[in-house]
Amino acid sequence: MLLEYFVAMLVIMGLTTTFDKHTSHMQHFALAEELSNLIPDEYEPQFDNNTEREIIAALGTTARMHCRVRHLGDRAVSWIRQRDLHILTIGIMTYTNDQRFLARHIDNSDEWVLKIVSVQPRDAGVYECQVSTEPKISLAYKLMVVTSKAQILANRELFIQSGSDINLTCIAPQAPGPYTHMLWYKDTELVSDSTRGGIRVISEQQIKTSNLVISRVLHTDSGNYTCSADNSNSDSVFVHIIKSEQHAAMQHELGVRLVAGQSLWLRLGMVVLLLLQQHMPRPILQLQHQLLLAGA
Repeated sequence: MLLEYFVAMLVIMGLTTTFDKHTSHMQHFALAEELSNLIPDEYEPQFDNNTEREIIAALGTTARMHCRVRHLGDRAVSWIRQRDLHILTIGIMTYTNDQRFLARHIDNSDEWVLKIVSVQPRDAGVYECQVSTEPKISLAYKLMVVTSKAQILANRELFIQSGSDINLTCIAPQAPGPYTHMLWYKDTELVSDSTRGGIRVISEQQIKTSNLVISRVLHTDSGNYTCSADNSNSDSVFVHIIKSEQHAAMQHELGVRLVAGQSLWLRLGMVVLLLLQQHMPRPILQLQHQLLLAGA
């Protein structure tokens, strides 16, 4: 059987000599076709059915569909949008004016990826990974677009005194699925318990919350903190670490602003009261005067 298989391969690739000088071309092709049937099925292109075929992407994020094809040979892999049968990609070439669609493939790998940047509601639907066999074979992928955003429960800018603690809470209640994986970043670097001492990340995937605590913060802890959740848009706050003197000065400035604001409202209230008194009927003014005398 093994010898027959190699003979068949040689015939198909056109590398053998004529088996019989008196054999016609038609007989030669018939023989090649017959021998080609001896090639085991496992050497035909096959899909890897272990890839994720239901993809959930949050509005505005990037969606990726991974198609793995074994024993592709010289065939081509295409991505097709099912609703309009539009051919989006063939190999690594893109055949659409929508520049959000991209084909990705690493040489000598079995994986062909369709990448959709900044997904929109109209992108939801079924996509097919198709192989140019005869007849063609294809595998369907379903893309779902959801509106979900992580939310840090804090002001957009925080001023934290040096030596105190940062305590940030992030929620993603609309994230799809029963569990949500959540991560924290400072600027572009992942923040975790192992980043340095005094950092704790406590996440509850089932209730879709995460808590970041940084003890005894230093000036180097200043920066942009981002909460990222699965299938959701991220949220960020900027943390300023300030010295004690700066904190006192800011508290004083805030107090001055509050006093000035209260004084302004008091003056406005007196003006309104005077205006009302000018338009009150005389009996009401007399009654008001008698009440003031009685109170005295």
